[in-house]
Amino acid sequence: MSASRFDKATENLVRWCARDEWLEPQLDIYTAHVAQVADILDVSDDEFEELIGDAADMLGVFILEDFFTARFGEDGELNVVDDYLKRLGWRETAPGRRYLESLRDSMVSLYEVVGINPGRSLTVRDLILGGESVTVHEKLGSKSAAPWDRLAARIVEVNGTMYFTGAVLRFRQELSLQFLSMVDEMAMEREEDITEEARRILAESVDIRSVVREFMLGGGHGAQMFTQTWLLDTLLQAQAPLPALHNTDDEPIVFCRVRFPIVGDEAEIATMLDGIECFARDEGDVPSWTWSVPGSPLHRMALLRRGIEVRKSESMIGTTSLGHAEMEGGALTLFVNSRGRAERGRDLLVSCLGDRVGPPLISYQDPEKALEEDAGQPDREHETEPKEAALVMRACTDEYCRRMLDDPHPSVDGKTLRQAVKTRKGREKAIDWLKQLENTEHRRALQQGDRPYDTSWLWRELGIEVPR
Repeated sequence: MSASRFDKATENLVRWCARDEWLEPQLDIYTAHVAQVADILDVSDDEFEELIGDAADMLGVFILEDFFTARFGEDGELNVVDDYLKRLGWRETAPGRRYLESLRDSMVSLYEVVGINPGRSLTVRDLILGGESVTVHEKLGSKSAAPWDRLAARIVEVNGTMYFTGAVLRFRQELSLQFLSMVDEMAMEREEDITEEARRILAESVDIRSVVREFMLGGGHGAQMFTQTWLLDTLLQAQAPLPALHNTDDEPIVFCRVRFPIVGDEAEIATMLDGIECFARDEGDVPSWTWSVPGSPLHRMALLRRGIEVRKSESMIGTTSLGHAEMEGGALTLFVNSRGRAERGRDLLVSCLGDRVGPPLISYQDPEKALEEDAGQPDREHETEPKEAALVMRACTDEYCRRMLDDPHPSVDGKTLRQAVKTRKGREKAIDWLKQLENTEHRRALQQGDRPYDTSWLWRELGIEVPR
């Protein structure tokens, strides 16, 4: 069944919602979803729209669908879908009517993507209510989804086929874990409120925990929990300053240019640069060199953070690029990404080149300013070829993953992954870390049109079966 028929039925229902008798209840639902968060963060209406950005439309549909499920009146006898179907339902196709009825009775939950059939469907697991995984017909969303995405959504069934409704809010991995922890705490509190007599009666026919969770999700505040959690996180992320960026020497990122006016012979200077052990000549028409030191970026950073001096040895893996030098227009210019590297590079070149270059001039630019100036500019050619960049990225990821197996890490309570998987709690944390790694890597690959890093070996190495 084409989802376009459902879209048509939804459009008809939305037009019905514009009737005078439904405007005030609709506004009440919207206010219940967003007002508290806006008040907590002291955000005006204009600031709210600006901070939410492109997600505002999806948020609006998410709240509107909650209005479709809401009941009003003293006994909950009033519902906008019931009202529409009673008055004009005869105009809808049978599938359209069934879709609206299913939407009316739906509830939001948090789903995890465990399988993707691009262009056709997603297989998801309910992280709150549990149960078997279900396959959902989803043409567009399946093209942009990544494994282990966490989605706040409604699923409806029409003629035996599962569909997502129009609104889906994607939760960050870390946020989803916090949300699930909150739900667990709330559910336990609700369970404690059930009397012993009621507990005995319920236990004969149903699972009490499932009943409590369904009540939480299906109640009037169920969808609001998702909206307010997602909204609070989104607004805080939008208001947060740029993270403090550091290079592999653990120095703050500052784009620096060290310019030496050339006084001596350029050919002689080029020969001297070729003779500096840590400078390697690049290919190209313009004379240029890469300044690098032993040790891969990740290995070098790990040693520096432990206070271990980085020395050249056969045991060092790979190299770390510290900067790039070019000789053009009567000057030798060194480009680096920190003040410390600028000063070390300046001292190195002054000691090697002597009076063949004039006094250097160092200019600085912070990353945020560079991003502002770069915005709206046409794309520039990358200095590194795509295939070479992909190989470097995969090598770094491979090394990082191998180190994670045997190096302590805060994500698994300061243990190594090998140690963590020996206990139930540690195994769960290791699985969460693996999922987050895969999700991040697949999202990067989707954005860059690249193949994601294959993490299957990590699951095998740790003896964990991939949860599906």
